Amino acid sequence: MTAHYFAIYDADGTLAGEVGYVLGKLAGVRRCALCDISHGWNPAGKAAWRRDSGLSCQLKWLHRDEQSAALAAHTTDQLPVVVEQRGDRFRTLLGAEALAACGADYEVFLGLLEAAVAAGESAECDASSPREPGSSPAA
Repeated sequence: MTAHYFAIYDADGTLAGEVGYVLGKLAGVRRCALCDISHGWNPAGKAAWRRDSGLSCQLKWLHRDEQSAALAAHTTDQLPVVVEQRGDRFRTLLGAEALAACGADYEVFLGLLEAAVAAGESAECDASSPREPGSSPAA
């Protein structure tokens, strides 16, 4: 089953949402670690984010008000967050704490994202591997 990846900002994508976020950030009362990772203070985004052609290009970058109802139900009280969707199942790859721990460094973010995706793919392969009756999973 094909996986879809979403990076969801803790900000609305409307003009009022964007202005409100910037004013809140300036006042020190709003923060979105994912915004810091991809954009920082540059509205066009950081150079590394704009030129990346790796795993992050598979991400659909969304503001919280742009999510589907099913995705929003999964991400309630978790924003910002990176989520994987397979069919109708969602899995949080990177939560707000992990994103904040990146220190706004895009390369650190990519490393964590790649590790989280690889861990999920490994677990999925283990779960789908045929086993002999009565055998235990490989360690």
